[in-house]
Amino acid sequence: MVETRRTTRGNVQGRSKNVRAVQAPKTNGTAPTNQTKRKAIQEAAEKGKGKKRAKNNYLSYLPRSHEVGSDPNHNIRLLNLPRDIFDEITSWLEPDALTCLSLTCKEILSIVGRESWTECRSKRQYWNQTNGSWTHFRYSLIPLLGRDTPHLIVCGPCMTLHPPFKPPREHRKTKLTKSCFGQWSTIDYLPNDELGGYNLLWEHIVEARKSLALESTDKIGSPIELLDGNFTVRHKRLNYTLISSGRQIRKNLVLKHEHIFHGVDTRSSLRLADITALPVRLCPHQTTSTQKSEPNCFTKGRLPSGLLTHSITTAAPPSLRIGMPAPNMFSSPVSSEKKQMDSAVSSGKALWTCRACPTKWHVQHSGEGGGELKITAWHSLGDTAYRAQEYWKMLVRREMWNLGDGKRNSEFFAGTRQYLDFAIDDEE
Repeated sequence: MVETRRTTRGNVQGRSKNVRAVQAPKTNGTAPTNQTKRKAIQEAAEKGKGKKRAKNNYLSYLPRSHEVGSDPNHNIRLLNLPRDIFDEITSWLEPDALTCLSLTCKEILSIVGRESWTECRSKRQYWNQTNGSWTHFRYSLIPLLGRDTPHLIVCGPCMTLHPPFKPPREHRKTKLTKSCFGQWSTIDYLPNDELGGYNLLWEHIVEARKSLALESTDKIGSPIELLDGNFTVRHKRLNYTLISSGRQIRKNLVLKHEHIFHGVDTRSSLRLADITALPVRLCPHQTTSTQKSEPNCFTKGRLPSGLLTHSITTAAPPSLRIGMPAPNMFSSPVSSEKKQMDSAVSSGKALWTCRACPTKWHVQHSGEGGGELKITAWHSLGDTAYRAQEYWKMLVRREMWNLGDGKRNSEFFAGTRQYLDFAIDDEE
């Protein structure tokens, strides 16, 4: 059986070799018959294509891309136009408008291409008749894209599309928001943690002022919902709660912040040293921090102001003042601050004012439960948009090593500044 199979296989292979020798005659450089047929078929196909192209000497219609064959947008009338008419229409478009057109569907993108994208990225400028100045195509492209994205807003400083800014109780400071809003646009010294916080932006004040026109100026207005906020930061020995609100009092927009410190252990009283060690900050100039400034040529030998610490010490009983910072850890009070300190000794409920910004506050202590200390602060933003912008710069803290005396605004640079007096809603 095995020999028979080998013999058969050998005979078949032998015959095949002979057949091949017969079918492939020796010629002088000509191709075999099967290759010649294949070449003839290809030449005929190419000639057929050439004939088809020669027939259609009329208008050339837009080609269809295999990637967008299932795109339903290819049925619109614009894509059914002849190619030369379509090119004539798009030739009148600027790079920003042509980029928006290319983003409508894949069919148009395959026809128009991405050259306009590169032009929008380039530094080439054009004359904007609306603004009357030279500008880049990228700056005009972003507003065009913003028309189709109602859930986003056009950010002017960085010329990108951002989600609309959230209320202060939900806003979180990131690297992107810092570069967009700038150094003067955020109040970020109020308490924050991973669960919540209160970050106030200048855009919040601008939006809140729009509701003041409907309010009467002869009484206290209703609370502004945008400026409301309430959250608690938990520490080892106490809980720090911040309640924020804003309303119009007479003609001024006034922010109200209630800093409430409540002891966790009901068996022991709340110590003031635990509060001042957090530290607490009401404004850029009033803080309980005893930390010295960075050693440089601008802050050499400067100490923080101790008016807030003195107001907390005065409101609490002497038994809870153990461990409070010594007066020599703060700067010497000026005449206006010393006058407040002397008058607070005889009065039971003193109203304190900051000499460097429109801020007022008073302190109350309660011994119920584990003890509670409440600091209520009011910040005025004036009665006009101009005063609001000037007062805002007084309320933003700026303390960097490369800033001079004129640009710093902190507890180490609490210079006397002029601002109009304002009323508060002291209902208690």
